[in-house]
Order: sequence, then structure tokens, then C-alpha cells
Amino acid sequence: MASLLLRKTLCLNQLRTLHRSAVALSVPLTFNMYQNKRKFDEVLPEVMGTLMTSTKFKNQLPEVETWIKKLLNYTMEGGKRGRGLAVPFAYQKLEDPENITEDKLHTARFLGWSLEMLQASILAIDDVIDVSTTRRGKPCWYLQPDVGTSAINDCFLIYHCLMELIEIKFEKEPLYTDLVKLINEVFMYTTIGQYLDHISGYTKERNNLDGFTMERFNAVAVQKTGYYSFRLPLHAALLLVKNRKERDTTELNSICLDLGKLLQFQNDYKDIYWDANRSGKAGTDIQEGKLTWIAVTALERCNEAQRAIFKEYYGSKDPEHVKRIKQLYDELQIKEVYQEFKNSFYQSLERRIRALPREGETVFFLEILEACRMEIY
Repeated sequence: MASLLLRKTLCLNQLRTLHRSAVALSVPLTFNMYQNKRKFDEVLPEVMGTLMTSTKFKNQLPEVETWIKKLLNYTMEGGKRGRGLAVPFAYQKLEDPENITEDKLHTARFLGWSLEMLQASILAIDDVIDVSTTRRGKPCWYLQPDVGTSAINDCFLIYHCLMELIEIKFEKEPLYTDLVKLINEVFMYTTIGQYLDHISGYTKERNNLDGFTMERFNAVAVQKTGYYSFRLPLHAALLLVKNRKERDTTELNSICLDLGKLLQFQNDYKDIYWDANRSGKAGTDIQEGKLTWIAVTALERCNEAQRAIFKEYYGSKDPEHVKRIKQLYDELQIKEVYQEFKNSFYQSLERRIRALPREGETVFFLEILEACRMEIY
């Protein structure tokens, strides 16, 4: 009898585990499932081929086309494709089913790759500014033997390739003017965010720890991450939706920007607590004295002696100084504080998403939120 009861208990526990796994996986599989990725990847050769038909490349020396292909292949390779995949996914969820066409889905995938090209430019710039060493598990573009500081010019080149691509593909389409305006607006906000991120870093010479506030962190995160990671894919998809003006609400934009905060403080955590093999990028936030959620939270919890340690060692590239800052984070229980804050932030966002008036909006944002939770965005 006891043996039978034990078997039943074990069976029930296994079923509960399988149920939890199914619930955890059911959301992101729709967003990030193999079939969606495969169809998305199939569009990339068309994207590259379309770009190479540009008349602006016709009379160039042969090495120009060779360099552009090398640049784009290297900087766009790898990654989770979250921003690009979000475009066709958003279109499917926000459009009324009777208006969805395969042509529009194909266009959404093409737009998704345009956003991936924009991200390649943004990340290449970010790596130069942060003096990063790895990106997506390989050396940063600017560290390639034949690149160096010319990577700055290459970042502009990627951006102009993007603008040339959408001109070739969409110039005669009704969405073209709004698309160009959207991309330029988002790129402006992102570069302002990059500027704020750069000038907010701590050095002993600046002695600027008073500027390490959560308000400033949020302002940087919204512009550096929120606009291009979430608002841009949403609004790119809305350009294809028949009654898009009815779907463009203040609350949708607000959720996008709060998702940007979420993604940024998750990235700040990974920079400290994940190794390069897991994150694809070697952490440099401590060495660069970055204004991060981790640093701001630590300072909020520091006593006078601990704050003195932070001032002395933060922003130093000395491995022993970096180690001491990490020890200070352990003393302040930053891991535990982070987990509690993250869970609370998720729950708050989830409540707001479930309160949205349209089912498609709720489904889209819930799955994007879950993709962030599972680190696949």
C-alpha cells in the first residue's frame, strides 16, 4: 500500500513538473518557434540581394561591395533575432485575422531584417564606446585585424545600407514615409541614450556618484533600449495593420518603454553574474564605471564605509579592484535584491498587459514578456 502511494505521489509530481514546463514553454514557442525562425531566415538572402541592386553601388570599385557584404554578414550574424522576429509576430497578433495575407507576412519579415540591420549598427557603435571585446560569442567588429577605428565609419555605412534597402523596397509603398520617420526617430532616441550612458559613467576625476540615481538609469534605459528594442518592432508591424491608428495607444508605448527598462536591468545583471560563454559578451560594466541598475541599487544600500570602497574601486580595470566590487555586491546581497525586484517588475507589467482592451495586444506583449523572462529576446 505504501509502495502504491509512493508511486502515485511520484507520478503526480512528474505530471506537475511536465505541466509547469508546458506552461513555461507554451508562450515563447509561438513567438520564437522553429517554424517562425526558419521562415524569417529564408528572407535574409532576399534582403541582401535587394540591397546589392542599389544603383549607388554600380559604379563603385569592386572592393566596396565585398566590404559591405563582409561587414553585414559579420555584424548581423548570431543573436536571438528577438527584434526582427517580433515584427511578423506583432503583425499576426495585432491585425484582424481576415486581413492577414502571406504577402503582408513576408513584408513583415523583410521589415524585421531591416530592424536587425539597425541593431547591427547600434551594437557595433556600443562596442566601440564601451571598449567591449566580444559580441554574440565572437570578437567585436572593431577588433578585426583590418578594421580598428574605421569601425566608426562602418557603423554609419550599416545605417545608410539600411536606409538604401528600405528605399529600394518600399519607396513606392504608402508606408515608406512613415517608416523612414519611425526609424530616424528611434535612431535619434537611441543615440541620445548612448550619449547619456557614456557621460553618466563614474570616474574618480568626475567624482559623480551623486548622479547614480534610479531616475537617471530609467531615462537612459528607455532611450538606449526601450525605443529600438520594443517600440520600433511594434510600430513597424502597425504600419502593415489595416486600422493601425486605432491600435496606437499611449499604454502600448508605455509598456514598450518599461520593457526597455526590464531588458536593460537584466543585461546589467548578466554583465556581472554571467560568464562570456553564457551571455556571448564579456562583462565590462565595473571596469567602465557604468551607470547600471546593479550599481545604483548597491549605492542605495551602502553604508558610509561601503560607499568609500565603491568610490575607490569602481571604474577601475585592475582585476583586483573589479573583484572587490563584486565582493561588495555579495555583501549587499545584490543577487537576492535583484531577483525580488525582477519578480515584482514582471508581475506589475503582466497585470498591465492583461488589462489591455484587445486580445491580440495582450497575447503579443505576454509572449514578448515571457521571451524576456526566458532570455530569448
